[in-house]
Amino acid sequence: MKNILLTTTSLVLAGGAAMAETTVTWSGTAAAGVARTGEVAGVTVGITTLNLDHLSKDFAVAMDRTATHASIVNAAGGTEATLRAAIALQKANLTAITSTTTTAASHAASISLLDVITGKLDALASLDTAAVTTSDFETYSEVNATVTGAVSLDNGMSLSASMSVDAGAGYNFKDDEGFDASVTGRVGLDSISLNAGALGTFKLDQNAVTHLVDADDDGNADLLYTNTFGTVSFSAAMDMSTDVDDNAVAAAAAVVAVSAGVASAGSVTLTSAAVTKTASDVQWSAKISMPIAGGTASVAVDEEGGNSFGASTTVGGIGVSFTSSLEAAEEQFNKDRSNTVGLTYVLGSVTAGASWNSVEDGDQWGISAAYAADGMTISASTDEGSDWAVSGSVALGSGASVVGGVNYTEDAYLGLSFAF
Repeated sequence: MKNILLTTTSLVLAGGAAMAETTVTWSGTAAAGVARTGEVAGVTVGITTLNLDHLSKDFAVAMDRTATHASIVNAAGGTEATLRAAIALQKANLTAITSTTTTAASHAASISLLDVITGKLDALASLDTAAVTTSDFETYSEVNATVTGAVSLDNGMSLSASMSVDAGAGYNFKDDEGFDASVTGRVGLDSISLNAGALGTFKLDQNAVTHLVDADDDGNADLLYTNTFGTVSFSAAMDMSTDVDDNAVAAAAAVVAVSAGVASAGSVTLTSAAVTKTASDVQWSAKISMPIAGGTASVAVDEEGGNSFGASTTVGGIGVSFTSSLEAAEEQFNKDRSNTVGLTYVLGSVTAGASWNSVEDGDQWGISAAYAADGMTISASTDEGSDWAVSGSVALGSGASVVGGVNYTEDAYLGLSFAF
């Protein structure tokens, strides 16, 4: 971190003169190396067995031969390819038949219904993501710099504003995000803050302030207020935009509903009912934390009924933490709370950790270990789903390090990083 005193500005106020000192600080990081992205499993959301079964029944109704055509579609296990082939074959047969006007109209209605089913198949297929294989190694290089200007007033208040400059293409191993998009140069406003002393601190950062119960809530907040009252710390995040819960769609899975009691293909009505999960657009959230029993405790709530509470302390040299949370969207759909217990233990240069979560999702528990000594760090972790990762660094001096890592998807990188 470098500090540069640029100027001293005199402000003349009613009743006397006040001096304001303006300073500018800047810092940055740079990284370069080689990396690759690992395998990404495909995700099946739309073309599921359930949806194929519904569409197979729609196909049978459209052909007005329920038993025969349902067996044709399901003969090969009800796959997407089987259903598409059956639709194509029957459309060709219906189109080729020469018949009376009445029959032709019936055939046209069946063809139209087959087209509707094809459209639904296409819509469901668009919800799926294909598997991605391990990529080749590529180079990455990126520079990030942050500049902050601050003005300190003699009344105890201060103003600060910061902006960041990014250039190049980076690689993010920790969050499994892979390569950043390459940019020739990007400048962005980070935040503007007013430290009003006993009145608290106000931070303005449009659509970039994370909410205090769930950082992933739809519509990030714009304003963060923090203050301390005795031993109690208080925070409040506020989104200044209009609350639009009905439009905050987080995920949707299409399920096709078949009309019942239909005797004729010409009169059947095929409907598509969407099962939609709506993530509440949280406008405000608040949190308080305080020291308790040799540790800390906190409680957070938000506008949409989301809430969390937790505590951490040290018992016999072992760090113990507990958190219990119910996010806004989970509360809305009557889901169970997420309860997490964490343990940490430090033995010399080694820190070991373990966690357990009450949500039965195949990743309920996780363990980790980290070593740090003599300018070297090594960390390793895994969980119930075998999502393991190993990474480390070796200091070269003057803020520079050799860094590298690999994980269960075969994400891997090796490079240099340094701060300035």
